[in-house]
Amino acid sequence: MKMFRNYDGNKSSFGDISVNATVANPDNVSAFAGVRTSDSAITVIVINKQLNASATVALTLANSPNCGAAQAWQLTSGNNITRLGDLSFNGNILSNTVPAQSVTLFVLPTPPRLRVGTLSSGNTFDFWVDGQANQHYVVQWATDLFNWTSILTNTPASNSWQVSLPATNRPQTFYRAKWVP
Repeated sequence: MKMFRNYDGNKSSFGDISVNATVANPDNVSAFAGVRTSDSAITVIVINKQLNASATVALTLANSPNCGAAQAWQLTSGNNITRLGDLSFNGNILSNTVPAQSVTLFVLPTPPRLRVGTLSSGNTFDFWVDGQANQHYVVQWATDLFNWTSILTNTPASNSWQVSLPATNRPQTFYRAKWVP
């Protein structure tokens, strides 16, 4: 139960919106997926039911980021949850080998999104970038949605960070955040 409700000791949970997940032989290996509405993270649980054999899984990721670093957590037959190293993936397939009698949770990065802040009396505009902790992001601006200029990069320690910029006198300015491998 802890893999679904508190796998990291910070009350992080499995996704609350079900996503289709299929595997070749569900008698040996099962998979379940969900999207977590609190941060849009995609979570996938892989259960290797085999008593003595490891299993290689190749997760095909549809409608998700096509590159990044997935966090991995594993519950083994020793009944301990271990944080594994991040798994890099490029394209829409995440591959990994899971040991016999194990439950492995993959947490996939969410595309960064911006949350509107305020225009302060000091003539600064602030907003929040929501993404994934310890991933590298760049904030860009444009006036025409075509010619983007990078203005700030950051590797936040949490899933959200505040950006404060001087207000401009341009009639319209657009901002975006991008994950940088």
